[in-house]
Amino acid sequence: MIIVKLSGGLGNQLFQYAFGRHLATVNQKELKLDTSALTKTSDWTNRSYALDAFNIRAQEATPEEIKALAGKPNRLLQRVGRKVGITPIQYFQEPHFHFYSSALSIKSSHYLEGYWQSEKYFEAITPILREEFAFTISPSTHAQTIKEKISNGTSVSIHLRRGDYVKTSKANRYLRPLTMDYYQKAIDYINQRVKNPNFFLFSDDIKWAKSQVTFPPTTHFSTGTSAHEDLWLMTHCRHHIIANSTFSWWGAWLNQQPDKIVIAPQKWFSTERFDTKDLLPEPWIQL
Repeated sequence: MIIVKLSGGLGNQLFQYAFGRHLATVNQKELKLDTSALTKTSDWTNRSYALDAFNIRAQEATPEEIKALAGKPNRLLQRVGRKVGITPIQYFQEPHFHFYSSALSIKSSHYLEGYWQSEKYFEAITPILREEFAFTISPSTHAQTIKEKISNGTSVSIHLRRGDYVKTSKANRYLRPLTMDYYQKAIDYINQRVKNPNFFLFSDDIKWAKSQVTFPPTTHFSTGTSAHEDLWLMTHCRHHIIANSTFSWWGAWLNQQPDKIVIAPQKWFSTERFDTKDLLPEPWIQL
């Protein structure tokens, strides 16, 4: 059995599931999910389970199953033990942010904790993930209308993330909104290479974006849609300008166009604490 701990928002949960699915597939083991962290209040942004809109194949792990592999992670003794390197043999925590190749060597039943934000953790099972990350929800009529507009031209998604990035929280210590200079350079890059692009802006603060940022006249502002619908719409765009957000990372990755242009920020975090060298797939353009 492979148990993967889910934490963070939709994008983070997709990364965590993807790595867990890889290990479960290559080792022919059952994949289960530990969702307990999503029900707890913390100084990070509070999140809820977000994978129920996809065609995933995993059940929730029971407390007994979690304990069998991870020990008792909520107890002080266990937390201290992990800090000094004394951990249950079947518990594996991501040692650092960039790709850790030894994690792919796990063969036995394990409990996994981490973010696993690199395609290298799951690229070997890309066809499986594209199938399991297919949406099972029916988009609203409004979302379907936007999708038709996306399909009637050369569409480019733009993701502008604010939300917890501008609020005082643990997330805000490490992640900040991108500068408008980044978006302008990205739009210029697209305009120089794509004929008659139609831009579609997705944001958790559309009102701010409309009042503070100058976008091309052809820009469509996505409003009245859920987060899952926004992600679904992004996947249908031809090209992408993503934010420093795993949400739009997946919107771009799930687009199966072989010659898509994906523009991403060179600087993902507002701190040098994390090495992001493995975060972006090699063909993506960094500005």
